[in-house]
Amino acid sequence: MNKFLFALGVSALSPLVLAKPTIVTSIKPVSMVVAAIAGDHAEIQQIVSSTASPHDFAMRPSDLRKISNADTVVWVGESLERFLEKPLKNAGKEQSSIEWLALEGMSLHNFAEEAHDDEGEGHEEHEEHEGHEGHEGHEGHEGHEEHEGHEEHEGHEEHEGHEEHEGHNHDGVDPHVWLSPDNARVLAKAVAARLVSLDVENATYYEGNLATFEKGLTAKDAEIRQALSKVSTVPYIVFHDGYSYFEQHYGLSHSGEITVSPERKPGAKKVAEIRREIEEHKVQCVFSEPQFSPAIVEILLEGSSVKTAPLDPLGGNVAMGKNAYFSFLDNLSGQFLSCLG
Repeated sequence: MNKFLFALGVSALSPLVLAKPTIVTSIKPVSMVVAAIAGDHAEIQQIVSSTASPHDFAMRPSDLRKISNADTVVWVGESLERFLEKPLKNAGKEQSSIEWLALEGMSLHNFAEEAHDDEGEGHEEHEEHEGHEGHEGHEGHEGHEEHEGHEEHEGHEEHEGHEEHEGHNHDGVDPHVWLSPDNARVLAKAVAARLVSLDVENATYYEGNLATFEKGLTAKDAEIRQALSKVSTVPYIVFHDGYSYFEQHYGLSHSGEITVSPERKPGAKKVAEIRREIEEHKVQCVFSEPQFSPAIVEILLEGSSVKTAPLDPLGGNVAMGKNAYFSFLDNLSGQFLSCLG
């Protein structure tokens, strides 16, 4: 009888013993790096849909619940996901979260000064992008409640004393850090350390995944560098100025961008300027992005023989799994090669 009661007790406790750590991530590139380390030993819950953009995202009640129940929240930082700052603070998760931009060893780039000078152009034309009204219909976003006036949306309120928020002051920093394999390595190490602290029994598993990721990243990086070296001098224009980490890492250099802030459409002056750049620099390709309407690219290239192709900085079509980040790098380099080669 005692043995039966003991077995029953162990059985009742087993869900607690076997419970996986819950890691909430902000965007898909973050999820990719986390998945490489977590494997099937942790549950990953992503906030921003793989088909949405973090630049104009609005939080929902279901997202707030994810944050509240998370063991750890992994995000890029307030300069990309400002909508997360207040919810993290309110949930008491600010100190336990992993902010990619703030990790030791990160290589950060500042946006070009001249790009910010141009940002004022087109402010009067701050229109909503097609397909971004409330993000309805985006797959992979469970519990998508209707946005009624956005009264409940955290992150759309003013942040009192925001400039005094220590550790999150990255004004002028390009937040697209996942486009650098070196920065991905930094996050992978931080995630491994956190998972080991949360799930000591599986420490060897996480450490092994980290070693595998680092070895695979070195090989993939060398492979892509060799492939892109063939198009390093081909001039192109990107949709928005968000690829500097990838471009500098692999020796590419765009001739210009359509907009600095992707949520803003460029004004007539900027459009005319880009058309001049296309002619003067003999631009071979103008890249669009699947998260935003391609209409402006079509207007720019009307009557032109310049090629265009989508460049997806978020890896929307990449299948999640331990090798997702490698697939993302493959896809992105392939998109460059398809239009520049």
